[in-house]
Amino acid sequence: MNTIGIDIGGTKVKAGIINHEGQILSLIEEQTNKQELMNQLLSLIERLLHNDDFKIEGIGIATAGRVDVENGSVLYATSNLPGWTGIKVIEMVEERFSIPTVVDNDANCAAYAEMEIGSAIQVENFICITIGTGVGAGIILNGNLHRGKNGGAGEIGHMVLIPNGRQCNCGKRGCWEQYVSGTALTLDIKEESTFLNQTILPENIFKHAYDSNPIAVKIVERFIDNLAVGIASLQEILDLDCFVLGGGVIDSSPYWWDQLVNKLKTITNQSLIIRKAKLKNNAGMLGAALMACTFATMKLKVKG
Repeated sequence: MNTIGIDIGGTKVKAGIINHEGQILSLIEEQTNKQELMNQLLSLIERLLHNDDFKIEGIGIATAGRVDVENGSVLYATSNLPGWTGIKVIEMVEERFSIPTVVDNDANCAAYAEMEIGSAIQVENFICITIGTGVGAGIILNGNLHRGKNGGAGEIGHMVLIPNGRQCNCGKRGCWEQYVSGTALTLDIKEESTFLNQTILPENIFKHAYDSNPIAVKIVERFIDNLAVGIASLQEILDLDCFVLGGGVIDSSPYWWDQLVNKLKTITNQSLIIRKAKLKNNAGMLGAALMACTFATMKLKVKG
């Protein structure tokens, strides 16, 4: 069975045709069109459906924000996706294409994918943390996704790390994602006057630190400290089997992974295992497609 998986992030949108084993058969990647996001989503699906080599049985959509999975709508999205709050995603997609569709939070989809075909196969209790434009998490407890009463579970990026700290686009101050994310790294670089006349991108900061640039070292050490504190705090609450770290920042992990492991050893006496997301930045798209595969299979069984 083939399904379409789409991952809508604050920076990029990925869309692909995925088979039931999680293999990517076709892929489109674009910058997120924040002003015309629904039209972009429908256009991507349209283009993938024009590939006559594959029969599509379902559509899965992973999106940033808090999602009502039952009704298929976005309950809340920050200014990372302006105008996305309240959008009835499933209704609009199924009305256009008449294909069974599911939608869930992007971090939930990433966790589902890592549990099914990634770094957490046969792990019953873990959190998959996605670090990109913001910070999200999919929580797996007793082998099942924990979404919370109102779909808000896993919004760990909006735990307050620094009281009265940086203003967050959620309305609070000092949220974790203002100190541990691509957005946070951009802010850190801007705040360091040494970098004002240099073209330093957030994705390159870890390489600069690895090469002993003193300002980059300072920024990365602060990033690792804040990341470690958040992970250790979550472990104290949930006592999980492991943590899986993914999202765009994981691409640079060869430069900072050992530093994080060593930092965690110094701040907690809890047994704490961290793993790199095997599916890397494709996890959200793959998880959405695999959810759609499960949903489509259930519908076929009901019809049968």
